[in-house]
Amino acid sequence: MGRICPLLGPKASAFCMVMSIWGVIFLGLLGVFFHIQAVTLFPDLGFGEGEGGKEGGHSVEEAEGGQAWPSNELVESRYSDKAIQCWIAAGMYGVTLVLVFWQNKYNTQQIF
Repeated sequence: MGRICPLLGPKASAFCMVMSIWGVIFLGLLGVFFHIQAVTLFPDLGFGEGEGGKEGGHSVEEAEGGQAWPSNELVESRYSDKAIQCWIAAGMYGVTLVLVFWQNKYNTQQIF
């Protein structure tokens, strides 16, 4: 049975491996920070201007001056959704890391 051709060369597989490791670390930590509800990530939750009424079954409370403030349940729901999304993306980078690691090992073996 013949061997399968490498999909990536040695330089491309090394670069993709470094990027995948960085993606797993970065997105894993970002997911942790969303999970602990870091205040500095609040602008990334997607509460834009002009949102009002009900969103996703959670109410948006009206404050003085006509501004809409999201309820605590909505904020907590958004934080947990973003954490799960980051962890899913980190898992996808992990799968890519495994594939690229396999390619790197294949490239380092002597074929002939």
